[in-house]
Amino acid sequence: MLAQWPKQRFSAAWFWALAMALLGLAGLVGGIDHGFIEPAGLSRTAIRRFNWILLGAMTLCVVLTIAAQFFRGRAARLVAVAGGLQFLAFVAAVFAMPSFLVVIVNYAPVMLCFLALNVLRLRSGEGSLPMVAGTLTLFAASAVQALRIDHWSPLDHNGLYHVISMPGVLLLFLGGRRLRTQRMQGMD
Repeated sequence: MLAQWPKQRFSAAWFWALAMALLGLAGLVGGIDHGFIEPAGLSRTAIRRFNWILLGAMTLCVVLTIAAQFFRGRAARLVAVAGGLQFLAFVAAVFAMPSFLVVIVNYAPVMLCFLALNVLRLRSGEGSLPMVAGTLTLFAASAVQALRIDHWSPLDHNGLYHVISMPGVLLLFLGGRRLRTQRMQGMD
């Protein structure tokens, strides 16, 4: 639905639509992995790497959203270049270290920055309360998963993560409708 929203290419809304599409695709691939590949006892190396790279691309799109929403001119370009370099380093790390910790170390600082900028720019209208609430909800879901909270059978910590994430993603969608729709300066 965000893809249908009117916006210019390289706008914050455009990058956010890509981020949400990649998040959805990563959720699908993760579901296939945990629901079919893992229970069948098959090798998960390829599907995990693919999923982690999808999450890295999603993180890059969040960085580009930050650049287009909160920065202008040279600063926006620097943030975008830093995001591209971070993505390249992340892809190398995915192949060098087979641990989900690589994904967390990649996206956690970006999401903390995204959260902080949304909070700090609420008054100016550049920040978004749904983005703040959605990001905090996803942090809570991640904490449940990381702490391996398994008290709600038949949901384990992975299933509970996804259930808690659902309203968080809805809030991120709602916040995405408030992002800048004009092209990021310097991306001509």
